[in-house]
Amino acid sequence: MKWRCVFRSGHLAALTRDDQQTLINLGIRSICDFRSEQERKRQPNQTPQSVNIQSLHLPIVSSAIEPTQAIARVMKGDIKWFTPDFMVQSYLEKIDRFHGVWYHFFKHLSQASARPLVFHCTAGKDRTGVCAALILLNAGVSEDQVIDDHALSNLYNADGIQKIERTLVKVGLDPKDLRDYITAPKAAITATLEHIHKQYGSTRNYLIQKAGVKPDWLETLSQELTEDIPYGHSHQADIVA
Repeated sequence: MKWRCVFRSGHLAALTRDDQQTLINLGIRSICDFRSEQERKRQPNQTPQSVNIQSLHLPIVSSAIEPTQAIARVMKGDIKWFTPDFMVQSYLEKIDRFHGVWYHFFKHLSQASARPLVFHCTAGKDRTGVCAALILLNAGVSEDQVIDDHALSNLYNADGIQKIERTLVKVGLDPKDLRDYITAPKAAITATLEHIHKQYGSTRNYLIQKAGVKPDWLETLSQELTEDIPYGHSHQADIVA
């Protein structure tokens, strides 16, 4: 994958002036926000106003519970809504229910004028994790590497995860009971890849036949987001947590 073309992130509500300058230095041209309206109001993005950055809002919200409502209930010590299969089902829902989101996202991403692009949700691991997987798989990245890329969220979010765990303890909860909710669960991304194979045959079939993405958009992305690496040299995909 070419570096500095597409970035995965958590919310942009805590950006400092230095952070905003980083976005400018990277030449970011567009930001895609997968959060709900409630999430956006609770934590509005702090993006630089000195440059023209396109904004694309494509909300992905679980039918089981809206994220800000989930947080409010957790802070009251209520986790009855968090069932054992909650995360897996929420990932699969991102495929089966939100195919329209992927149509608009890939249409936008395929335009050179939209890149470099940042796509984000709140924590930068679940909604964006599925998005990153679709981008990488379309580009020919192996499923094992996609799973490893998803797991990087737990590395980059380690400090944030510990902070959340301390908060959970303060409200009388055991962090282990919400472990899969506050981390990027391997079982969920693995189940997603298996689901795509079983229901749609391949990622490209899913994007074209279910999401209505144009084949030429996908071909454009395959060509423009990848590069030939000389034998003996490699680097990780620049889709980061």
